[in-house]
Amino acid sequence: MTVQRATDVEVSTTSAVPLRGTIEIDCAGTVATFAIDEELAHRLCADLERFLTQVPRQTRTARL
Repeated sequence: MTVQRATDVEVSTTSAVPLRGTIEIDCAGTVATFAIDEELAHRLCADLERFLTQVPRQTRTARL
């Protein structure tokens, strides 16, 4: 699997009741669009919160 670097993200609301929208992710000039609902938006928020608050991992150094 090739990992692309996201260069821009846009979130739009398409419906307020029920809450629905789209996420557009720009990767190297190609835009991928995904439909989301409220449940998925909450899961994404929780995952991003964990990502933003995780403790940086310590790297091991070799002993000479």
